[in-house]
Amino acid sequence: MTTVPTQNIYSVAEVVPTAANLCVTFVQRTAPDGADILAPAAEIAAINLMLQYPLCQGSQVPPAITANPQAYAIQFWRSIQLPVPKPSVPPGYAITGKPAYLVTDGVTHPPAYTEATPLGQLSVTATGTYTVDWGDGATGGPYAFEGQPYPDGTIAHTYDQVATVRVVVSESWTATWQLGAASGTLGGLRTQAAIPGFEVRQVQAVITQP
Repeated sequence: MTTVPTQNIYSVAEVVPTAANLCVTFVQRTAPDGADILAPAAEIAAINLMLQYPLCQGSQVPPAITANPQAYAIQFWRSIQLPVPKPSVPPGYAITGKPAYLVTDGVTHPPAYTEATPLGQLSVTATGTYTVDWGDGATGGPYAFEGQPYPDGTIAHTYDQVATVRVVVSESWTATWQLGAASGTLGGLRTQAAIPGFEVRQVQAVITQP
C-alpha cells in the first residue's frame, strides 16, 4: 500500500443531504506536488459553504480551516442561541376595520456574544429585523424596531374579513465579528414564533328601542 505524503493531502468541503436538511462535511483529497496550490482555494470554498449550511453532525472542521479567523466566527455564529420573539396582539383578538397592533416582545440588538479562541477573543455583534405574515395574505417589514401596543406601536395591520388566522413573526439576523485584526459580516440565521388561532372579529352596532 502506498502512503501519501502529508503535504499532498488537503481537505475539501462538500454539501450532503440529511433527513432534515443539507449540511457540510469534509473529505480528504490528494494532489501530488499540488496540495499547497489547491488548498487555499478549497479553504475559501469551505468557508463560503459554512456560511450557507450547518456542519453535519459528527463532522470536524480541519485544522487548516479552523486556523482561519472567519471559520471561527462562522462556527460560533451558528452555535449562538439568538433571541426569539414572543408576539402578541392585545387584547388577544382583532376587529375588522381597526388596526391590530403587534407586540413583538423580543430583542433586536442583544449584547455582543464573545468566545475565547486560540487566535484571541472573538466578538460577534448581532442585529435582528422583523417581518410579519399576518395570516390573511398580507405581510409587513422588515422592521428594525420592536412592536408596541396601542397607542405607541407602529407595527400594525387592518383585517377586512372575519377569520381565524396564524400570525407568524420572523426575525432575520445579521452580525459583525471581530477577532484580533480580522473582521467581517455574517448572516443567514432566523428565529421565528407564531400566534396560532388568532381571531379576527366583527363588531356590529345594535339599535334597541327605549
